[in-house]
Amino acid sequence: MSEKNHISTVTSAVLFAVPIIIYKLLATSYQKKSSPLPPSSDSLNRSYGTLTPPLPTTVRKLLSQCHLAYLSTVDKSLLSSHLCLMRFTYLPLEEVIIMSTRNNTKKYEMLEDQKGVALLVHDFGNGEGANEGASITLNGDCQIVTGDEAERYRMAHLNHNPDYPQFIVGDNIAILRISVTAARICNINDQVIHWRIGDK
Repeated sequence: MSEKNHISTVTSAVLFAVPIIIYKLLATSYQKKSSPLPPSSDSLNRSYGTLTPPLPTTVRKLLSQCHLAYLSTVDKSLLSSHLCLMRFTYLPLEEVIIMSTRNNTKKYEMLEDQKGVALLVHDFGNGEGANEGASITLNGDCQIVTGDEAERYRMAHLNHNPDYPQFIVGDNIAILRISVTAARICNINDQVIHWRIGDK
């Protein structure tokens, strides 16, 4: 092949490839702007002021499968605990648990005054002889969320619990966000595993 033909071939290849490369770059840029990838749990948790490692697999799996949890708060006036059965939604990308409550309840008044809560979630079988399942006690910080962020959580909570809008939708229903700080995982054989923020 002569040098002239070689140069012509290279030039043609470059002229053919450049538009394709530019198109792919522009398409990628547009895709990132119009459909951003979900942020990692680390980046989301930095915005809340803490860096939370991923929850243990057992905890994540159970929270994703279940809908009900017992929420425990402290009644400081009576020096006693207060327990409620609550519907919840776990958002794995943000590593948070969403709940809702009417703003004229005893637990709402207590949550205005405190942030530390405990949750109990389990999937033990109803009959005898069940050979799998776990009971998980979670400790965490609870925040009453307002504004656009509350409405985003409200929609996610309703999507996870579509048959119970009476507990989720309404001007007098507040949205709660719980960030888990510790967990105790107990299986059917009474074997317990402890986890807390900072564990590797």
